[in-house]
Amino acid sequence: MSVRGVVRKAPTLLAHYLRLRATKILVSALVLWLLLYQVFRIKLWRDPHSAFFKDTHVYELDYSLQREREARHFITRYNAGLDPPVSVKSAPTPHICVAIVTVRRDTDYFEATVGSILEGLDNHERSNMYLSFLFANTEPRLHPSWGQRWVERLADSATTYNVSEKEFGHLQKIEKERNFYEKGVFDYVYALQTCKDLNASHTIIFEDDIILATGWFSKTLKALAEIARFEQHSAKPWLYLRLFYTETSLSWTNSDFAYRNMPFVFGFLMLSAVSCLIALRRSRYQHFHLDTASIAVISVVCVPAFTAFIYMVGKYNLMPLTGVVEMNKYGCCTQGLVFPRERVNGLMQFLSERGHGQTDSMIEEYADSHELTRYALAPPQLQHVGLKSSRDNTDVNTQSTWAFWFETNDATSLKKEHQMLLQDEDVKGMLWNVTDSGSST
Repeated sequence: MSVRGVVRKAPTLLAHYLRLRATKILVSALVLWLLLYQVFRIKLWRDPHSAFFKDTHVYELDYSLQREREARHFITRYNAGLDPPVSVKSAPTPHICVAIVTVRRDTDYFEATVGSILEGLDNHERSNMYLSFLFANTEPRLHPSWGQRWVERLADSATTYNVSEKEFGHLQKIEKERNFYEKGVFDYVYALQTCKDLNASHTIIFEDDIILATGWFSKTLKALAEIARFEQHSAKPWLYLRLFYTETSLSWTNSDFAYRNMPFVFGFLMLSAVSCLIALRRSRYQHFHLDTASIAVISVVCVPAFTAFIYMVGKYNLMPLTGVVEMNKYGCCTQGLVFPRERVNGLMQFLSERGHGQTDSMIEEYADSHELTRYALAPPQLQHVGLKSSRDNTDVNTQSTWAFWFETNDATSLKKEHQMLLQDEDVKGMLWNVTDSGSST
């Protein structure tokens, strides 16, 4: 056939193919796929492992900014020279000891951190908490909060190092050398020791560049009650409850059947589609009868195209974590960890013997070697706002330490949840076991 003949017949052939059911199915599927792609691009961009991830917007503060304003206003009131509010301090036997290790930073987050810990707490919650600050500069006067009125009024303990002259000299040396791997371990052990001496049933170590959500304390108490029940039934000892994790570590991995066997998943779904469509064609229902081309388009093109969305949207978008979950792998960082009293001694000894390294990695190593379960409270109860690290880490490393959904929190909803949790039997059982001191400073 000549070229001229082919050109003359092209419109006729095109019209013929466009009338085919297979073509209509293909075009409809393409339109639907593109529509879903746009919807997912708009809605599912927070998962760092999603094909729709937008790193230009995901680090923008939203709820954290609102919470920071509340926190700084809280601190300002307690820093007033005249008529500050009455301070509630820890009861003689608090349930939880909270220790914060703080150092001078170019950008100071410490006030906002403490304010977000305390703002919104019920008096019974506050009296259940012993709040300790370690000013971890060897010259504490360098820290902008050292000696501030609010520190004395709000903290149960605010100190610097109480060590021998020889040990203090060594701390000055490694501080000058910016040896954060050694000094960070020393400071962590020092904070653990402070709470160990108090003999509280649980110890929380917070970093000083975080923002906590409203209601974090009652949710933590509720989680600890659930873990206690887990422990009774499973007899599995645990090391910590994580109040912060980053979704950066929660991608599809080879431990996931659907990811490990991706070719099988695609092949199985395609084969299942072919089998079902052929069975329908052989049925007595005429409107289900599809020609071979239509079956091929659906099975070979449409099914794998839509199946691909499962992997494209990201694992956390598909399966977000809620409540108390085991996180023995992929848990990152030490922004907020809750330790039971029974584990503090062993962990302190392990860290002291090692003396040098990444604290979070060493804690994981200790848990693995002693077969201790690690839990996380989902969603995270705090945000790591200190994207500029105090330890000379790169921006890439610090940006990966981020709770990607924290900024979607709704302040009104969290306050309502907090009030409801204060009436929860588990939470009330912990809070009312401690006498409210009601003391002021």
